[in-house]
Amino acid sequence: MKKLFSTFCILHSAFCISFAQHITHGPVTGGLTANSARMYLRTDAAMSYTIELSESPSFTSVLTFSDSTRPELDNSRIVTVTGLQSYTKYYYRVIIDDIEEERSGYFTTFPEEGVKGNYVLTTGSCQETSNMDVFDRMQELEPIMMLHTGDFTYPSYQMNQDYPENYVRAQESWRRRYNEDRMKDMLLTVPIDYVADDDDNYNGNCANYRTGITLDTSSGEVVNGWTLNPVPQGARENWFKSYMEYFPGYTIVDTSEGLYHSFKLGNAEFFFIDTRATSSPAAEAYSYDSTSNVWSFTPDTNHRILSVNQMNWLKNGLQNSTADWKFIVGGVPFNKSLRRLINFGLAAQSFTFDLNGERGSGFRLAASFSDYWAGYPHQQEELLNFIASNNIKDVISISGDTHHNVMDDGTNSGLPEMNASGLSVTNLQLAYWIDYYGQQLGQPHVKDSLWNGGGNGVENMNFNNAFGKIEIFEDDSVQLCIIDYEGTTISCMTIKNSTIASVDETAGAASKFDILVYPNPSDNLFTIKLPENYLLSGKEKCRITDINGKLVSVIDMEKEKGANTFNISMQSSPGIYLLDFNSGKKKVQKKLMVK
Repeated sequence: MKKLFSTFCILHSAFCISFAQHITHGPVTGGLTANSARMYLRTDAAMSYTIELSESPSFTSVLTFSDSTRPELDNSRIVTVTGLQSYTKYYYRVIIDDIEEERSGYFTTFPEEGVKGNYVLTTGSCQETSNMDVFDRMQELEPIMMLHTGDFTYPSYQMNQDYPENYVRAQESWRRRYNEDRMKDMLLTVPIDYVADDDDNYNGNCANYRTGITLDTSSGEVVNGWTLNPVPQGARENWFKSYMEYFPGYTIVDTSEGLYHSFKLGNAEFFFIDTRATSSPAAEAYSYDSTSNVWSFTPDTNHRILSVNQMNWLKNGLQNSTADWKFIVGGVPFNKSLRRLINFGLAAQSFTFDLNGERGSGFRLAASFSDYWAGYPHQQEELLNFIASNNIKDVISISGDTHHNVMDDGTNSGLPEMNASGLSVTNLQLAYWIDYYGQQLGQPHVKDSLWNGGGNGVENMNFNNAFGKIEIFEDDSVQLCIIDYEGTTISCMTIKNSTIASVDETAGAASKFDILVYPNPSDNLFTIKLPENYLLSGKEKCRITDINGKLVSVIDMEKEKGANTFNISMQSSPGIYLLDFNSGKKKVQKKLMVK
């Protein structure tokens, strides 16, 4: 019957497509591992469905997973697909009532834990406007995953004010996220992981109450202060519950404290932290002198951005990780030099000015940076000291929230950091205006004091919406790039593996010789990059064999003389091949994966 109906649909495809479309949201893929994934979808009514996966776009051989969307889950469901091959591209489609749904896509499973390779991810946060072109540019890169660091459609103010203490509103917020123009199509082929920021949940940065900054200039005198509004009953619990039911993510460590979790991708490990769920309110770090009408920043040792349990989880994870690269992914920037802006704002707390399109006082500027890591200096130093004293190498921060895109190699930030937080917002001029006002008042250039890796408004006038690209080159390096919605690269920064660097620079130690191969896997074209100080003499030998040792091709190195980068084209069937590079004194073998 199914075969007969399929034949009918081929003859009457327009009718069948219109008749068959039951999916309203998704599919959305997340929770990836080397052998499994989680897939969310929502239908127009509760119904049974089957997901078919295949390594072939023609679905010549399929894995099937059947389930039903549930009325109590807003006619949606998350299904786990298992038994998959590692680092393999899978095409998927959804069958309902024997008819293939129109919304289909693909994803690539993770490589096995520890496997070194060339992996591309994208990242970003803050999306509230109609310009969604960044997601087209992301999709073109074919990242293995997107890391979303929060403020995902701003339901805290774009929805009714009873969100999310009313659980129906929490459900509605997920429909909004999965219906974002352009992003919904990108999510068909790009898996996602996500951690919430302040405007995703209950418009606050703590478990107890929302904080705001008040400013009164009606009398001609600046009067600064805080507003403290209790978080509505059940809002926090509803947010956690809806995340678990409607987002296809990873296992949460402790659902009573936050949405923190981790996953491993080849030779990298990612620690998603929840910087909002249990943080001390920013207002508690300030003291007020009524006589002088002056606020001071006076946080004590109990002023924490992470709970004790979450901090211990993060420390243990970093210390026990065997990955070459450790990423801390969170909603707010880690950059410790943002303390400069807190101090600068307090020094000018009685003055008003426009910054990044908003009018406020110096106090408001200071307060707006106080719920970032720089506003919790004791715990920030605790983490940095732990990393240093335990000799934990190659830790990188990925963050959001600030409505612009900037980077630092660790000189100013404490850890190398990419703060990508301008996916779809109206104003990305924060760095520019900080630099403009700061230099007038004797402050150092932002490139020297805050973000030496560049970004929006750092020695440029590019204020376009943009996202972050993370590219891992085996155990050699990680390249971080900021790319705008037009596809223009605003800035890039390379973080070298400090362990390799320390071996190479040790007197008397044998120099490490290695080569990079990227992208890997590839359809047919690979780039080979040799160490920076090595130029080809033309006498080297480079051979490619299949996994059984049969010679596939020999590269003519004479044509590449004087270069340290060259390309090779593989006109071969999909599979694993071996590249042997021999300079006479140095020999390296690499795997090439043709997909």
